[in-house]
Amino acid sequence: MGLDLLVFGDTAIDNFYVVDRLPELNEAADVIKGRRYYGGMGANTAVVANNLGLKVGLVSVIGTDADDYRNYMTGQGIKLYLKGIFGDTTKSMFFKTNGDQVSFFYKGVTEQLDDLDPDEEFGRRLTKDVKAVYMARTYLNMQKHVVKTFKDSLKVYNPGYGTFKFDRIPKTFRTVMNASDVVVLNHHELNHLRKIGYKMKLKPRQVFIVTRGREGASVYVKNTKVDVKAHKTDVVDASGAGDAFNAGFITGKLRGLDLYESVKVGNAAASFIVEGWGCQTNLPSWEQAVERYKRI
Repeated sequence: MGLDLLVFGDTAIDNFYVVDRLPELNEAADVIKGRRYYGGMGANTAVVANNLGLKVGLVSVIGTDADDYRNYMTGQGIKLYLKGIFGDTTKSMFFKTNGDQVSFFYKGVTEQLDDLDPDEEFGRRLTKDVKAVYMARTYLNMQKHVVKTFKDSLKVYNPGYGTFKFDRIPKTFRTVMNASDVVVLNHHELNHLRKIGYKMKLKPRQVFIVTRGREGASVYVKNTKVDVKAHKTDVVDASGAGDAFNAGFITGKLRGLDLYESVKVGNAAASFIVEGWGCQTNLPSWEQAVERYKRI
């Protein structure tokens, strides 16, 4: 049986801490409260898209410390293709106060996604009957394999903060970018890529979407740029907004909406996530996302 969306990306455990202040070097601060959440660019997108009504699968790796996460996603109805590896799942640590944030990331086993050959690992269990594939971060060896395997699927790529590792543009990165139908970057990531020599050259029918937080998103098709407003809401925590945007955008496309309406759905989905702590809390249904997108 086929899938609407097959996600290739990371899973992570997010630890959020509200602190009284962000200390200077060699100083300390008090933690006011903390909480553990499920996260990861790939898993976040899969969970939101699943809640929006798509039939979703996730290809990822997971450590021996995250059986509860695996069970949670299975309970949500997500088709899992997970390689279990002895060790710790990626950990994200966010220290926040008054809108400011310092983040730390422990790579854990998730970095081994770059060595994952999905066909070799999962064999015939990995369905090729997929309407859309979504690739998160810069696991370039795996992603090069994905764009070759799923030529007939809608291919959406969001390299995310992995781009900041580059001091030059890798050849494989160009290959994945050029083979993708839709590329999503935030404006910080795009600025960094431009600084190291990347030039936005769109292939025929290729789409670039640049997300800009409270300012919404800019959509580039050929020589055309269209700005799409965000849905205004009270932001508690912006973490996971981009992942929810991707899920909403893809869902809109697969439900037959045009490009710009789908971007509005992405903005609407993101507006729910930022209203609470954590990347997979305050999940919108399709009906809720539609109600908000109609007001954008």
